[in-house]
Amino acid sequence: MWKYFQMLLLLMVLLAHCHHAMGDGIWDYAVTAKTKIIFYDEHWREVTSSAHQFDYLSAIAFDETEEIVYFADRLHNNGSIFSLKLPRGGSTDDTHIIETIVHRTQNETISSIAYDPLDRNVYWVDQRSKKIYIASIGRKETESPKVFMDFAKEETLPDGIGIDFCRRKLYWTNSNFTNATIERIDLSGHNRKVIVSTDLYLPHGIVVDQLSDRIYWVVDQQGAHFTVESANLDGTDRRIVVKGINSTPFNLAVTKDLIYWTDQRHNAVFTHTKVASEKKNQTEEGAKEATNPHIIFKLQEKPSGIIGRSRYMTTLKQDDHCSGVVNKIKRRLLDSNIVSSINNNPSNMTLLHRDYCLNDGEYIAQSGICICKVGYVGARCETNECHNYCMHGTCTMSSTGQQKCSCQHGFYGKRCQSSKCSGYCLNEGECKIDNNGDPMCECADNFSGQRCDQNSTEICSLFCRILKYDSDTYVPFGCHDICEELASANEETARLYAIPTYKHLEVCKDQVTWTNTIIIALVAGVVSCLCLVLLIVHGVRRFYKPARPRIKKTFVVRRQPAASSDTPLTNRPIATEQCEITIENCCNMNYCDTPCFDPKMVQQTLSRDNNAKEDKKILIHNMEDDLY
Repeated sequence: MWKYFQMLLLLMVLLAHCHHAMGDGIWDYAVTAKTKIIFYDEHWREVTSSAHQFDYLSAIAFDETEEIVYFADRLHNNGSIFSLKLPRGGSTDDTHIIETIVHRTQNETISSIAYDPLDRNVYWVDQRSKKIYIASIGRKETESPKVFMDFAKEETLPDGIGIDFCRRKLYWTNSNFTNATIERIDLSGHNRKVIVSTDLYLPHGIVVDQLSDRIYWVVDQQGAHFTVESANLDGTDRRIVVKGINSTPFNLAVTKDLIYWTDQRHNAVFTHTKVASEKKNQTEEGAKEATNPHIIFKLQEKPSGIIGRSRYMTTLKQDDHCSGVVNKIKRRLLDSNIVSSINNNPSNMTLLHRDYCLNDGEYIAQSGICICKVGYVGARCETNECHNYCMHGTCTMSSTGQQKCSCQHGFYGKRCQSSKCSGYCLNEGECKIDNNGDPMCECADNFSGQRCDQNSTEICSLFCRILKYDSDTYVPFGCHDICEELASANEETARLYAIPTYKHLEVCKDQVTWTNTIIIALVAGVVSCLCLVLLIVHGVRRFYKPARPRIKKTFVVRRQPAASSDTPLTNRPIATEQCEITIENCCNMNYCDTPCFDPKMVQQTLSRDNNAKEDKKILIHNMEDDLY
């Protein structure tokens, strides 16, 4: 009997676990309105609300490892920053536990909060004192917060704040419109750097996305304009995600695929994909074509802060920059489990906690949550993220928890949700996928074309209608039967359509086959004809333009005068030895090797009236004188 009672008790506790997992224990988003914090599930359905006793809520942050929400109130008398702990999954108490983390010392104006899960520190911005403070969650109550950054002597007006707990850096926005910037610093307090300093008017909220290694921020630009922007962690590759008008964004949160931000002009929450719609240098015309954001819901009060679960304990386990930090956090949580199990002796409850998390999930007793393996979500890690994700394919999970689908033949899309054959073939054509994965159509009768988009009946009817008035019109062979059917339907169609004859069929019957032998013979004949024409042209030119005649002239040269010759007083001395020199026409000689014209005469331009005798005279001009 006692065993049955123990089993019934365990069953009741298990049902309580499930009840709270489906109720207050599971939420994905939270938004601070003026007088309450509203929690929503992944589909933005309201789960619960809390902190109704406050009058002016503003900033909010979340510790996923211990399921604690940190928020600020501007009008509370005793405190400025508080913690909220919702009921655990295994608790039967619906009480929302609120504790004071930072007591009010003056009229603080807290605009943003960030939480470091490794060192368990809370950072916040006080715009009134122009400072960034830090406080440890485990500090003594008498210990006051410390000043992390002091901008009192600068023109900086801190506004939004975000933390990169993996790389140990803090980011903030400076909303001084005369010199607005986005800056960062190490959590050790060193290496302060301005990473963005242009085209900022009033930047507000900022958040670090560990999955994409980028920062996102919202800017209330001049006039009614606003932008949601992103950049690498060092400020490079700046992109405008959303650009619009008539909106006043204040704070934002990011998930794997989407961005959410609060708008204080419309009292609403907007969303947009994380993919940038334009680069920073894109024209305004291109920005107008970007996808507009849409409203998730509207509130009755003005929203300010917004948070969302990132599940970094699961998604960042194997990240290069975050795995070390995540493992340290996990080790601290598991150590607290051991201490908790020692202090709480019931062995049945310990066994229940061990079996509470499914699919190898690890139970954290301190917060009552499960740290799931990659690919599983839910209060007890009961949901496989790949389940029914790929509609026509196989799902696999990446190391960062991203689903990826390998689609079946003929399907495509992020989730293999689209068929390549969907709506591809028209007019009742049958679609099939070829070996290359491309769609092809088998058309019904009287239809043709790649997508069966051509109606053969309509096309042929046009030919038949024209043939009625022009008997010489060529009608395609496939239209003969259609024209005959149309013309024979009734008397009215007989007056419109003509029945074509098969006079063009002879062309199809006597087709000439162009073989390789015929082609080669034709090419050889054409080349032979061209060669014959060139030969005839060359012969004609040789016949009508003969070669120039070769003119020869002989000269006798003597070296020494003879004894019986005339005296030098009467004639030139005559040489005893003589030789003959024969000179041909200089036009047939190489001018450079054997010059025969006088250099002076070569430079002269001969007129067309000079006769051949004068040409012969200047041919050997003064040559006889040069021989002596």
